[in-house]
Amino acid sequence: MPIKQANYRGMLIKAAAFEVVGRHRFIGSLLIAREGGTLGRAKLFEPPSEDGFFDDPEAALKAGVAFARAIIDGEVAGLTVQDL
Repeated sequence: MPIKQANYRGMLIKAAAFEVVGRHRFIGSLLIAREGGTLGRAKLFEPPSEDGFFDDPEAALKAGVAFARAIIDGEVAGLTVQDL
């Protein structure tokens, strides 16, 4: 399972890519927590893709980090991490 970790504006971002067995496609998962906080106070998200899948793990990780930054910046309606 490929994982990418990044820090952004006081938040810890962990993006992961999981291969869908038999499909050679990937789904992404995303965790955002406040830096220095506990992972028990984290939020999980699913980065959007056109059909729910990504062609390779790198695309899933890249989309996950970009989506996390957009959430942190307040650019995604209805999603926030301000309460972490």
